[in-house]
Amino acid sequence: MLRLNHITFACEEPERLAEFWASLLDGYSADDNFARGDGPELFFNKREKSPTIELPIHLDVNVPDREAELQRILELGGKLVETKSHQIGDLSETWTVMRDLEGNGFCIQSPPNTDARRIGNVTFSCAEPKRLGPFWAHALGWPEEPIDQSFIQQLLDAGMDERETESFYVTRETPTSRPRLLFQRRERSRPASYPIHLDFRTDDRQAELERLQQLGATLEQTKSDDERTWTIMRDPESNPFCVE
Repeated sequence: MLRLNHITFACEEPERLAEFWASLLDGYSADDNFARGDGPELFFNKREKSPTIELPIHLDVNVPDREAELQRILELGGKLVETKSHQIGDLSETWTVMRDLEGNGFCIQSPPNTDARRIGNVTFSCAEPKRLGPFWAHALGWPEEPIDQSFIQQLLDAGMDERETESFYVTRETPTSRPRLLFQRRERSRPASYPIHLDFRTDDRQAELERLQQLGATLEQTKSDDERTWTIMRDPESNPFCVE
């Protein structure tokens, strides 16, 4: 089974970007080109990336106070893109889209009972959440996160199109673990070199490659250096990931 090793950012200045993200998140510290702490490890790899307007994969950061956090991130060198709100009936949600020092987009939001700055979601923009989400749930051995049906009914009663119930999918390892993987139906860029991708470890790489291909992944290439061997794969919507 796959285990998340780190979330990898392609960047020009790894140490500088690691410092930014370590400052952004509570309990994190920068160590050369890594940011490590109370959550998934972030790896900043000096490599080329394609320019994108929207990232196919981005991070959602949960914060206690979104407006106060916006100002703090600007002081750290981040950039504001826009604040968005979505309302159906009496239900509303507000989030702010930002960019880090090298232009990678991320969102900040304040869900209820948030007491620290943490990575809440790794979010995939995709065509078919109900297809891509289950692939990743099976790949990781994580369950689908149940959605409160009374909440869905509230949305439907407020006028949401019933087809929108198929527009998202969530999986996470346990009910309290972080991050969740969130799959949203929306347009996305399809860059040649992704700015952000996920890296995984497994106990038996060859067996895992075969299992993932049976689930619908495709194998791209295997690489080696003096310390390790890893395989680049693509999920059913062509998002790259690595298996070591």
